[in-house]
Amino acid sequence: MIAEKEINDLAELLGVSKDEALKLALKEGIRELRLRKAIELYVTGKKSMKQAARIAGISLAEWFEIAREKGLLVQISPEEIEEELKALSD
Repeated sequence: MIAEKEINDLAELLGVSKDEALKLALKEGIRELRLRKAIELYVTGKKSMKQAARIAGISLAEWFEIAREKGLLVQISPEEIEEELKALSD
Protein backbone atom coordinates (compact mmCIF):
# COMPACT_ATOMS: atom_id res chain seq x y z
CA MET A 1 0.00 0.00 0.00
CA ILE A 2 1.17 3.50 -0.73
CA ALA A 3 2.17 5.34 2.43
CA GLU A 4 0.22 8.47 3.29
CA LYS A 5 3.49 10.42 3.42
CA GLU A 6 4.34 9.40 -0.15
CA ILE A 7 0.98 10.66 -1.37
CA ASN A 8 1.35 13.92 0.52
CA ASP A 9 4.90 14.39 -0.77
CA LEU A 10 3.81 13.72 -4.35
CA ALA A 11 0.87 16.11 -4.07
CA GLU A 12 3.13 18.81 -2.72
CA LEU A 13 5.76 18.18 -5.40
CA LEU A 14 3.17 18.42 -8.16
CA GLY A 15 1.27 21.27 -6.57
CA VAL A 16 -2.03 19.40 -6.62
CA SER A 17 -4.46 17.89 -4.14
CA LYS A 18 -3.92 14.42 -2.70
CA ASP A 19 -6.82 13.11 -4.77
CA GLU A 20 -5.36 14.56 -7.96
CA ALA A 21 -1.92 13.17 -7.10
CA LEU A 22 -3.44 9.70 -6.67
CA LYS A 23 -5.29 9.95 -9.99
CA LEU A 24 -2.13 11.04 -11.80
CA ALA A 25 -0.07 8.28 -10.18
CA LEU A 26 -2.65 5.64 -11.10
CA LYS A 27 -2.91 6.86 -14.67
CA GLU A 28 0.88 6.91 -15.08
CA GLY A 29 1.20 3.51 -13.42
CA ILE A 30 -1.35 1.94 -15.74
CA ARG A 31 0.39 3.45 -18.76
CA GLU A 32 3.76 2.10 -17.61
CA LEU A 33 2.39 -1.38 -16.92
CA ARG A 34 0.69 -1.55 -20.33
CA LEU A 35 3.89 -0.42 -22.03
CA ARG A 36 6.03 -2.90 -20.08
CA LYS A 37 3.68 -5.78 -21.00
CA ALA A 38 3.53 -4.68 -24.64
CA ILE A 39 7.33 -4.63 -24.84
CA GLU A 40 7.51 -8.08 -23.27
CA LEU A 41 4.99 -9.52 -25.73
CA TYR A 42 6.76 -7.89 -28.68
CA VAL A 43 10.26 -9.01 -27.67
CA THR A 44 9.09 -12.60 -27.14
CA GLY A 45 7.44 -12.58 -30.56
CA LYS A 46 3.95 -13.10 -29.19
CA LYS A 47 2.68 -9.81 -30.63
CA SER A 48 3.55 -7.78 -33.69
CA MET A 49 4.79 -4.22 -33.43
CA LYS A 50 1.35 -2.88 -34.31
CA GLN A 51 -0.36 -5.14 -31.77
CA ALA A 52 2.12 -4.11 -29.09
CA ALA A 53 1.50 -0.43 -29.80
CA ARG A 54 -2.24 -1.03 -29.42
CA ILE A 55 -1.72 -2.85 -26.11
CA ALA A 56 0.41 0.04 -24.89
CA GLY A 57 -2.26 2.48 -26.03
CA ILE A 58 0.12 4.47 -28.22
CA SER A 59 0.53 5.24 -31.90
CA LEU A 60 2.92 3.32 -34.10
CA ALA A 61 5.07 6.45 -34.36
CA GLU A 62 5.31 6.58 -30.56
CA TRP A 63 6.16 2.87 -30.53
CA PHE A 64 9.05 3.49 -32.95
CA GLU A 65 10.40 6.20 -30.65
CA ILE A 66 10.15 4.00 -27.55
CA ALA A 67 11.71 1.07 -29.41
CA ARG A 68 14.62 3.30 -30.43
CA GLU A 69 15.07 4.58 -26.87
CA LYS A 70 15.03 1.05 -25.46
CA GLY A 71 17.21 -0.45 -28.18
CA LEU A 72 14.51 -2.83 -29.42
CA LEU A 73 14.85 -4.47 -32.80
CA VAL A 74 12.08 -3.07 -34.97
CA GLN A 75 10.45 -5.67 -37.15
CA ILE A 76 7.57 -4.71 -39.37
CA SER A 77 6.02 -6.80 -42.06
CA PRO A 78 5.19 -5.47 -45.51
CA GLU A 79 1.52 -6.05 -44.68
CA GLU A 80 1.76 -3.85 -41.60
CA ILE A 81 3.43 -1.09 -43.60
CA GLU A 82 0.69 -1.34 -46.21
CA GLU A 83 -2.03 -1.19 -43.54
CA GLU A 84 -0.46 1.87 -41.93
CA LEU A 85 -0.12 3.67 -45.25
CA LYS A 86 -3.74 2.89 -46.08
CA ALA A 87 -4.90 4.13 -42.67
CA LEU A 88 -2.99 7.38 -43.17
CA SER A 89 -4.62 8.01 -46.52
CA ASP A 90 -8.18 7.42 -45.22
